[in-house]
Amino acid sequence: MKAVSKAVAAALVALGMAAAHGASPTGDQAFQPLILSGALPDTPAARVDPNAASSPYSGVVSINIRYDGLSFICSGALISSRQVLTAGHCVDTDGNGKLIDITKPGSDVRVVYNATTSGAGAAVVTASAVSMHPDYKGFGNCPAGVSGFCVNDDIAIVTLPVDAPSSAKIYRVWAPGLASGSEINMVGYGTSGDGINGFTIGPSFRIKRSGGNVVDFFEGDDENFTGFDGNGFLQGGANEVYYADFDGVNSSGINRNSSCEFFGVCTAQLANNVEGNIGGGDSGGPSFVRLGGELVLAANNTFGFSGFGEENPGAFGSLFGGITLGSYLPYLIRATGGAVALAPEPGSIALVGLALLGAGAMRRRRQG
Repeated sequence: MKAVSKAVAAALVALGMAAAHGASPTGDQAFQPLILSGALPDTPAARVDPNAASSPYSGVVSINIRYDGLSFICSGALISSRQVLTAGHCVDTDGNGKLIDITKPGSDVRVVYNATTSGAGAAVVTASAVSMHPDYKGFGNCPAGVSGFCVNDDIAIVTLPVDAPSSAKIYRVWAPGLASGSEINMVGYGTSGDGINGFTIGPSFRIKRSGGNVVDFFEGDDENFTGFDGNGFLQGGANEVYYADFDGVNSSGINRNSSCEFFGVCTAQLANNVEGNIGGGDSGGPSFVRLGGELVLAANNTFGFSGFGEENPGAFGSLFGGITLGSYLPYLIRATGGAVALAPEPGSIALVGLALLGAGAMRRRRQG
């Protein structure tokens, strides 16, 4: 959802639909995947999830999208026994919001479960239906009358003909929305690397990684546009798009914190072995918050920035973001036929939302 300077808009890229390079989710992968790690001694290998049924990420899936002889990989998360939340641009076949036609020969969307590396937990299931948010008109495309580069509404629901394996967790959706300073836990199957070298490892259907970050700032509802803030970010209505940066000390010894440096939003930096970035193929993958001991789905991750002084693409200094799901509850309820579960329970959403916003405001610091 970018309407900042032309230079910034040009640096914004979709982080979904990484080419699957002809690989099959049922076979061995030449590539190994996802969330970027910090600097040594942290490594991408240290972020790999074991794909065990006991993993908190057993309901995070990879998705294979195929059409016109092409094959792509995205990430997603189970929000009911038969439905997966992912990014709209993952199932957009022309860049202008044209939903994939899964009835067309050679076109399908397949969900890959990885709760175990073999057996039922590794099932590959072809979708019976796919839904895209009705306001999504392609990555970067704004509604009539709004200038800039809009990434709002970038969500989709993949419906499956059979229940997920019992080993795959189903996640509730965090209804109150995120606040600046909220800590998120990101998971996906996309391109990986580290904070010094940037992107060095390709995506995989069978290997997922996790990492953390802190939400910095937001853009509003592009259908209820009221103007731009001082940094050129769209305002109006509910917060629909979140932004975060990949903080860390680069090879020159400079501690990069791009949201603070460029936009004056200076939130916490996580430990080197926690702080993470996302890469190609991570689109649609979840960002969780914790409600007690429960992981609750608060956002899906859909785009990234380059061009903020990072030494390599994806390295420390990069920015990224996605869709905050609390702004899209009516669509999620409608697209799942009411199967999606919300957290907290609907009666307590307003109270918890106020508490979250208050906590976020207290944690947020602005550079003077």
